[in-house]
Amino acid sequence: MENTTKPETVHLGFVGDLLLGRKVRRKIIEGQPPAAMWGDLRARHLATDAMVGNLETPITTHTKRWHLPKAFYFRTDPKAIDHLHAGNFRCVALANNHMVDYGSAGLLDTRRHLSEGGIAFAGAGKDLDEAREPTTFIAGQMTIGFISITNTVPAFAAKVDRPGTNYWKIRTATLDHLAGQIDGLRRAGAQLIILSAHWGPNYRWWPPKSYRAFAHKAIELGVDIVHGHSAHMLQAVEFHRHGVILYDTGDYVDDFIVVPPARSDFSFLFLVEAGPDFVPKLRMVPARLTLAQVNTARDRDAEVIRAAMIRRCRGFAVDVREEDGELVATPPEDR
Repeated sequence: MENTTKPETVHLGFVGDLLLGRKVRRKIIEGQPPAAMWGDLRARHLATDAMVGNLETPITTHTKRWHLPKAFYFRTDPKAIDHLHAGNFRCVALANNHMVDYGSAGLLDTRRHLSEGGIAFAGAGKDLDEAREPTTFIAGQMTIGFISITNTVPAFAAKVDRPGTNYWKIRTATLDHLAGQIDGLRRAGAQLIILSAHWGPNYRWWPPKSYRAFAHKAIELGVDIVHGHSAHMLQAVEFHRHGVILYDTGDYVDDFIVVPPARSDFSFLFLVEAGPDFVPKLRMVPARLTLAQVNTARDRDAEVIRAAMIRRCRGFAVDVREEDGELVATPPEDR
C-alpha cells in the first residue's frame, strides 16, 4: 500500500506520569517482559512516530534518599529502559517532584541511562543551565523541540552549582525566558515545539485560571502542544490558535491504591497528529491501569472515562465527540 503520510505530518502519543518505582520496580526486577507493561495499547504506541511521557521516577541503583523529609520516594531499576523502548518512548520529561528523590546521584544516573538508551529528555541536570536546556528529537521525518518545566518541590530546583530540576513559577514573568527557548529551538531546526509542564497540586479535576492563561500565552509565543501532568487526574483538553493544550494527562503506570472518586487508574492515551501548517488533531483512547500494566478500558470503565473527560471540557475551547469507543477533540465550530 502506498504511504500517503506527508513528511510535514507527525503522529505523537502523549501520556502522563510514568511512576515506575515501588511495586512496579519489583515487577521490572522480577522479569516482567518489557512489552507487557503496555498491554493491548502497545500496538497503538508502536503506530506513533514517538511516544512522550513524564518520567516521574529516577532510574538508579543509588539507595541514599534526598536529605529532607518527603512522603514518598521513587526509584526504578536500569532495566526500565527496556520497558520504555518497548513502549516506543522517544522523549521524557524529568522536571517533576520525584526526580531528586535519590539525590543528585539518582538524577545524574537517570540522565546517563536515558542517554545510553537513546531516549531524549529535558527538565533536570547537573546545574541550572543544564536543567533549563531544552532538547530536540526526531519523530518520523520531523524535528521536535521539547521543553520540560515544573512548579513542584522548589527544594529540588537546580542552582548555578547544584543539580536539580527546571523549576518555574507559573506566572507571566517567566514567559520571557520561554520565548527565548522557543526561538532557540526554532533556530536549531525544530518544526514543532512541545512544552511539558508538571504543575499544580494532586487530585484536582480542573486547571486553575492562571494555568489556562499561561498555556494560552505559551501557544501564542510559538508552542504547538502543551503537555500537562501532575494531578494524577485527567483534566480538560483545549485548542488555542494553532495549538492544543492537554492540561493534565493523568497517570499511565503506577501502583497507587485507588480511592474513588479519585480514579487515578482511569486515563487516556492521547494521540496527536500535528504539523507546522495546521492545527493539531487529537484522539483520546480510554485506558485502565493495573499494577505495572495499562490496557484499553472496556465497557463501563470506558463509559465513565469518556463521560468524565467530556464533562471536564465544558467551558473550554474544544468540541468532543465519541467515535468507535474513543474520543475525538476538535476546535469549536465557532472558532
